[in-house]
Order: sequence, then C-alpha cells, then structure tokens
Amino acid sequence: MSTRSFPVKARSVFTLLGRAALAISLSLLFAHIARAQSASGLTGVVLDPSALRLANVKVTVQALDTGDTRSLLTNAEGEYNVAPLQPGRYEVSAELPGFQRYSQKGITLELGRVARIDITLQVGHVSESVDVVAENQLIESETATVGQFIENKTVRDMPINGRRVGDLLKLMGNAVYISGDVIRPRVTVAGSRGDQQQWLLDGVNASNVALEIPQALFNPPVESVQEVRVQQNNYSAEFGNTAGGVVSVITRSGTNQFHGSAYEFFRNDAMDARNFFSAQKAPLRYNIFGLTAGGPIIKNKTFFFSSNEWQIQRIGLTRVYTVPTAAQKAGDFSQTLTAAGALVPIYDPATTRADPANPARTIRDPFVGNIIPSNRLDPVGAKIAGYYPAATRAAANLAGANNFARNGSTNLNLTTWTTKVDHLLNDNSRLGFRMVLHNFPTDTAATFDNPAADPDGSITTRRAYSFLGTYTRNFGSRAVNDLRFNYQPRRFRQDTLSIGGNWPAQLGLKGVTGSAFPQVTASGYVTLGAGTQQRIQTPIRDTDIVDVYSLLLGKHSIKIGGEARFGQNQDDLNSLTSGSIGFGPQLTALSGTTSGGNAIASLLLGTALSGKIQDTDILNRHAAYYAAFVQDDWKVTRSFTLNVGVRWETHTPRVDANNRQNSFDTTKINPVSGTPGVVTFAGRDGLGSKVYNSDYVNFGPRIGFAWKPSERRSLVVRSGYGVYFGPPVPGSNTASAGFETSGDYSSPDSGNTAAFLLSNGFPATVPQVLNSGFGAVPVGSAVRLAPVYIGQDRQLGYSQQWNFSVQQELRGNIVAEVSYLGNVGHKLPAPDTSINQVRPELLLGAGSAQTRRPFPQFGNVTLLTPMWGNSTYHGLNVKVEKRFSNGLNFLTNYTWSKFIDDVASSFEVGAVPSGYQDLYNRRADKSLSGNDVRNRLAVSSVYELPWGRGRKLLNQGLLSNLVGGWNLGAILIAQAGSPFGLVTQTNTSNAFNPGPQRVNVLKDPSLPADQRTVARWFDTTAVAAPAANTFGNSSRALLTGPGLLNLDVSLLKNFRFKETGNVQFRAESLNVANHTNFQAPGRSLGAANFGAISSALPARVMQLGLKVEF
Repeated sequence: MSTRSFPVKARSVFTLLGRAALAISLSLLFAHIARAQSASGLTGVVLDPSALRLANVKVTVQALDTGDTRSLLTNAEGEYNVAPLQPGRYEVSAELPGFQRYSQKGITLELGRVARIDITLQVGHVSESVDVVAENQLIESETATVGQFIENKTVRDMPINGRRVGDLLKLMGNAVYISGDVIRPRVTVAGSRGDQQQWLLDGVNASNVALEIPQALFNPPVESVQEVRVQQNNYSAEFGNTAGGVVSVITRSGTNQFHGSAYEFFRNDAMDARNFFSAQKAPLRYNIFGLTAGGPIIKNKTFFFSSNEWQIQRIGLTRVYTVPTAAQKAGDFSQTLTAAGALVPIYDPATTRADPANPARTIRDPFVGNIIPSNRLDPVGAKIAGYYPAATRAAANLAGANNFARNGSTNLNLTTWTTKVDHLLNDNSRLGFRMVLHNFPTDTAATFDNPAADPDGSITTRRAYSFLGTYTRNFGSRAVNDLRFNYQPRRFRQDTLSIGGNWPAQLGLKGVTGSAFPQVTASGYVTLGAGTQQRIQTPIRDTDIVDVYSLLLGKHSIKIGGEARFGQNQDDLNSLTSGSIGFGPQLTALSGTTSGGNAIASLLLGTALSGKIQDTDILNRHAAYYAAFVQDDWKVTRSFTLNVGVRWETHTPRVDANNRQNSFDTTKINPVSGTPGVVTFAGRDGLGSKVYNSDYVNFGPRIGFAWKPSERRSLVVRSGYGVYFGPPVPGSNTASAGFETSGDYSSPDSGNTAAFLLSNGFPATVPQVLNSGFGAVPVGSAVRLAPVYIGQDRQLGYSQQWNFSVQQELRGNIVAEVSYLGNVGHKLPAPDTSINQVRPELLLGAGSAQTRRPFPQFGNVTLLTPMWGNSTYHGLNVKVEKRFSNGLNFLTNYTWSKFIDDVASSFEVGAVPSGYQDLYNRRADKSLSGNDVRNRLAVSSVYELPWGRGRKLLNQGLLSNLVGGWNLGAILIAQAGSPFGLVTQTNTSNAFNPGPQRVNVLKDPSLPADQRTVARWFDTTAVAAPAANTFGNSSRALLTGPGLLNLDVSLLKNFRFKETGNVQFRAESLNVANHTNFQAPGRSLGAANFGAISSALPARVMQLGLKVEF
C-alpha cells in the first residue's frame, strides 16, 4: 500500500491570523505573562569588603556564545536579578566608581534554573579588575521545586535506546519508567498517573490539545537537544495542565562559531543475544544517521542550528501466543486439559434446560467423547477457526499454553528535521523561529501464515510539525516580555493488512459492510484480526499562545501570566466495519459455573458471547485550554527565599463542528422500555453543543521556601506545597452514537444464551433516528446498542503535592540531597466504566440478568474516564550527583516509595486489573498501584579515562594518541517488582460488572523465591473461582511480579584533529550482562498460561556508531 503525503494546507493561515490577534488580546488581558518557561536567570547581591550592600552598581551579563548583553543597576538593597536568560554560558561583570571592576566567567545557566552569584567589590580604581572563574552551582537556593536536570554531556554520551531524549527519564528518582519508543516515552513521576506529564518543547506545549491527552507528541533526537529538565514536585504557578510533572526540552541554538556533525549508528541481530522465549534470534536491521550544523548568519546578530536525522529500522519481534491445536480446530477436545492435567469437559449448549433439582439454574449434557460432531459445526465458525496458525513448538504446560512462537518484524522509516534561527534586533529585542518535522511511517509485518488474520499487521503513517515563533523585548532593566506562538499540525492513518480483501464474504459472515478480516476474540487464545480496521485523522491542529512578562520590584520577582491552547481533530474512524466477535467458554461450560468449556468450542458452534459493529461518520472535534497565574519569588533575606503563587486553568468541553456527539440522561424515562435512560444528542432537545459542563473553579495555590542556614556552608533546606490540576483525559474520540452505523450485542444472561449465531450473521444495526427512544429495545428483548458518553458533571482531577528536602554541596563538585515527596490525588481519571451493572442485591433475582440491569434497554452504558480515582504516594529519595568536571559526572538516585490508588492508570509497569469488579463497592478497589515500585536504584555516569593528551597520565607522544580519548558511559537500573492481580477467565458474577471478576483467595498464593519458576511463578492452587452470582475476595494487587536489573554501557574513542575537529567511534550495549528480565505471569484463572511467564524484556543489544564533529 502506498504511503500518502500530507502537506500543510494554506487555508489554515486565516485561522492562524485570527489566533495571532487573540494572542495580542491575551497580552493586554493578562497584563503580560511571566518569564519564558524555557528560560533561566541570574540573581545575587553586590557587597563591599565589609559586607555592606552597594546600590547603583552596574551589573552586565553577557552570553559568551552569542554576544547578547544585558545591563542593569542594583537596587537600594544592592540586589540584582536578570531574567529571563536562555540556557548557556555567561560572564557577569560589576562596576562602581571607587571599586575595582569585577568579572566572573564560565557561569553555566541550566534550563529553568535561577543561579545565585553574589559579588564582593574590592576598593580600587575601576580600571583595575578582579577576574574569577566560576564553578557550577549545584544547590537550588532559590526555589522549592524538586526535579532533575540532565546536562548536555549526559544527553550526548549516555547509551540511550533509540537515541531519543525520552529514554533519559529513567535516570530520575521518584519515577518509574514504564515504556518508550521513538514516538514518546511513558513514565510515572512521584505518584502521578502514567503518561500524565506536561511536555514542553522550547517552552511551549507539545501535547494533544483536541483530545485533551498529555501525551508527548515529539521525542527529539539527542543530537538536536541542548538540555532536559524534569520538575517532579511543587513546580511554580507558571506551569500547569499537569498533576504529573513537567518535562522541559530545549533544542540547540547556533552560536558565533560554526559547529556541525555527521553520524551513523547501526545494530544487527548478528551482534545481539536471543530472547529467552525465542528459539532463534529475531531479525534486526537498525540504522540511525544524521547531520547537524550551526553557527552565525550575521556574527553577534543572527544564528542558526539545524539537525536532520533518519532512522531505518527492521525490528524483529518474537511473538508468543496460545493457538488451538489441529484437533481442537476440528472439534476434538478429547485431549484438552487443565494445567493440572484434568480433562476440560465440553458441554452442548443445545441441551440447556432447567435443573429438576434446582429450577433456578440450568444444566447441560457434555459432548460424547468430548468431541463436537462435524454436523454441529457452524460453517462460519469452522472457517474462521481454520485461520488460526498451527502450533510451532511444544506447549509450556498441559493446558497447551504458549505453543506458538514466531519472529515478526516492524519496519520503520523515521525522519526528524529540526531548524532553529535566533535574531537579535537590537540590545532590547530578539526574534526566534524553530521548526520540527516528524515523519513516522510504520509497517508491522504479520507472523501468521495468512497475514489478513494477524492481529498486529498494519500500515501506519504519522506526520507531525511544530512551528514556533518567539519575540522577546526588554523594557529597561526591570521588565522583560516574551511572546510565543506555536502551531502543530499533524496527520495519522492506519490500515490493517486485510483492508480491501472482502473477507466477511469469504468467511460467509453476514450483516457487515467492511472489507477487512473481522476481529475474533476467543478467551485464552490469540486474537484474530485487528481491532482498528482503518482510521484516518486529518487534519489535527494544535495552537499554543504564550505571552511572557517578568517584573522586578525590589526584593520581589513578580510574574503575571496566562496561556491559550486550541485543538482540532478530524477523525474518520472505521474501526469495526467488519465487526468484532467475542467467544468465551461460558457457552460450552456447565451453566453458571467455571466447570468446563472452551472458547474455541464456542466458536466452532457459532455461539457468540458478544459482538460489535461500528462505522463512524467523520468527527470534527475541537477543544481549548486557558490558564492565568501570578507568581512572586520574594527574597525575604539574603538566605531565605519565599515562593508564592496561584494558577487558574480550565479546559473547555470538547465540541463537534457538526454536533456529532451524544450524551446520556440517566433519569429520563425511555419511551421504548419505560425505564430510565435516554441517549441525548448535541444541539437537540435542549442540549447544547457542549455535552458536558464547563469547569471553571480550578485555582491551584503554590507556596514554598528555600533557606540557606549559613552563608559559610553550602547547605539548603527547602519545602513546598501546591495544588495541581491535570487534563480531563477523555482519550478516545468516541461518544458518537447516532452518527455511526453501529450495533453492540451481548449475551443477555452472562453466557447462558448466545448473543447471536455466526451462521445467522450480525443482527440488525441501530436505526439512525435521533429521538428519545434511540437504540432502545423493550425490556427482555435482545439489546443492540451500548452507549458511550462523557459525564455532564465532569471536573478536572487534581493532586496536592508537598516536599521537604535538604541539599548539601560537597567537595569535588558533588551535591547530596535527601528529599521526601508526598502526593495525594483526587478526581483522577478512571478507566472507561459501564454504569449498567446489576446491583449486588439483585443478582439472584427473577428473570435474565439483562432485565435486572438499571438500563435494561441497553447493553453496557459506558462512562468515559469518570473522574472517580484517588491515590496516595509517599517517596523518600537519596540523590548524589556530580556535574561534569575533571573528566567525570555521575548521578545516583535511590527511591523508597509506596503508591496506593483505587483505579488503574492508562499505562502501568505492573499488571493490576483494570475496571471496577463491583461498581457499587468502589472502595474495594483500593490497593497498591500498578505503578508501585517499592525500591528503585538508578545510577548513571560518564567518565573520561585519565590518560592521553590533555589528561593526567600518558599525555605526550604517539602513545597519548593511541590510549587517549576514551570515554565510558553507563546506566544501571535495579528495581523491585510491581504488583499484579488475578482474575477469572469466565466471569460468573452475572452482574455485567465493568471490570473482571477477581479470584477468591484460599491461602497465600506467593511462593518462596527458590520455588518460583517460569512455568509456576505463584501457587496456582491457592486461589479459586468465586461461586456464581458473587464477587471475588482478592484485592486488585495480590502478588508482586519479577523485578528489573539492567546495565547499559557505552565505550567511546575520540580522535581529535585541528582545534575543534573530532572523530568519535562508539560501541554501546543495552543490557550488556544479558540478564533476563521477566514480565508478569499469566493472571487469568482457567487460561492455559495461568501462573506461567511467557514474555521477557529484550536481551542484550549491541550498537556501533561513528560521529564526525567539527
């Protein structure tokens, strides 16, 4: 299939002009905003030899790389404050008649940090001078924010997977790295939800506005990045739209000297180790190559930097699945056993009848010999079963688990182009422009013999741009304004490999209009077909407007500000045009029990447990975000700084340009069923275009202090508290009932009766007549609609964060810090939740379970990400850090933490069940979080070996060239395992509960460490399925999975030539010790792989590289 090109359309210019006008209006409305979110600053006091403060001293700050100069006079208290300044190298000088001129060079300003430089002038003539060489300031003496700065040496020389900066987040304390790729990393920070960080690229938003998702849209190459700073706790009021930390990335800028590089990195499976679960190594062809160049266009005036990187990856992936045997596909289950070796009986659903001994329940007869007669096989089901691939290896246990393993591949061609231009108009004005292009086509190859049935095969095209313009203006020496305008258009398209194959007709499946292979899910076995059969999102547009202003008033650095973001997402979602069909063991088990049954047997009989069709009209959704804040950093005394601020923010409700949205009224009586529950529609019957209410009362106070008890000791005590609001995160672009061809069908009695028979095809879809009876059926009839909606009372979730830390600077440019971080979250986003659960007291009532649901005229009534969650986090972190000096840097973080919540996060390192077991007892879901990692150690270092030219040893002659120039980099991660829970494969609660049914615990299921094996990680006999019409007694987090131990190493050899030239050879190894890091075991009671581990993180990977720098 050809890859489409996605140009940026000119018609969007008018929209941009309109939003530029709005930016000017916002500037006036908010009286300007505080300093740029990517900027730094310098502050201090000027003293005479007797420590008296000197007023009207001329202080000059000059950027050594660009020549940009700022001057001001100290105030009556002898204090100065220069902000904002861009990160980089600076010189500070001070002059006053009667005193010698003071000059301090080599000051390095880090991203988002205010450095303190106190100056003492000596009596003398101004023509005399005192020159000082600065040392890096390591302690944070001006703010209570807890975070992590990652310096450029670490960014460029560490062994980084994929050469993308997001991988560096795993170096932090109070954080758990969940997963990551070249698109974006996923991490939880200091008790936040997974993937909930606010990403800023050059000081502006880099996340999804239209769908209100804080996911990172850009994960830049390390060669284009200057610095990275992560703020974990108690960040100031100028940062918002997150309760999960702020990740700020600054791209490189040009200087007065020309610099550039050309590089290539490559991997090959010949250098790698085999994955533990693979019979052979997965094929791998992996190349990263690029060019960078930067320098002056006009010296001291205009500068440029450009980075172009390409990645070509052919990544082999080992897929391990459970597939039915040839006998099972033919209907023969005479050898289908449990893991303990007992026969799994297959019951005939056609013999279902009332139990004479207990008419309230039903019984069935088993098939003779446990074999389904050939004349009973459903023709559609039998044909679908034939598309399961044959087993490729012996099963891991008697139940037949993990009997298929094959190497597939993902083909990726990634292009990232970054260009940045800075221009100094005059001493008071600066202009800037930065562009990022991210083109990311992916082709995921199939591992099945017939690619159409493969669940993973797809062709995906992503393209994203970011166009940033900045204008900075100084107003005297006390005020600075910074205006930023960022426009991010994007495109996305995904097609399954079976699109256009007319597969429903080939299978004989009726009632669908699509051409792709239908998605077929048989519990306990690999899925056939893709869940998203086609999706086209174009255009997607995000705009961010920030006007930044800072004002110095005496001892106060006052910041007032605001921000506006606008998002649009047009979505053609054809996810299930060929349908999705679910099969479970219920239809071939003894009714109402977990005795017997097999999902493949149910498929062969054509008895579907559930089914869904969805073909959505084009949706054009819009959303916006507004914020305002005030921040005062008050220098109360020379040694005590108080940070006080408040931020207001709101997300406007998401609207559709054509009102293609629905909601749900839980109290209005439905005319079809006579029961509560009516689907409502935007723009109809009194409902406006906004299907949920605006939430304007979101004020987040922030307060903190930094105290230096003694001027003679480099000791700082810091503490802070703040309230932080996160985005609403509705996530999926759904809630479009009435504007799609849809049908949602399920068994009316939790598996005793089929939703429909395959040979009959899908039942009729819901007529698109938008009235109060839409989609409803009379009570007792087969349902056909499962509405999805966003709650009208939706509010922003928030967290209260606090910290207490002590920093001590040690000899050798080392700082030690002990910090305690607390985080309590409320109204956090829960997983999508069906509110149509049978109440527990009605589980044993008369009639089918469907008739006892609150809204019996519908299937599941799903509330999108209800804001019901709560969490608590306590973390103690010990950090020892040395910034690069004398050939060495290192960063060590040890964290002890405890993380509790009552809802699963979107992304978790653990495997805690998602969704409420009992909607009416949500308190029972409180447990350890899936992101709870009790102990974690992260150590990283870059070391220039001490021999060769310019080093201490062997620094002369030919030998110095051979043995010199060696650098060693390393990252060590050691962390405890994370929690996981156990659920039943067959839900017998008959409650239609939104989450899985958890097991009953009979005894402690954990095993001693010396008894755990890959085939049996925990005691599978210690748990049992709950009785019918009940819920399990286990917690969400019952056990702890395997821990993680990983060491990545890089070895660099530099050959320097001329003054600035260098040729660098690199050898890097990820997981150099080839330690097997197992993932969580099978967690579904009744499944073949229950208790067995079937996957592991990648084995050792080698990477070689060559870089030429000039």
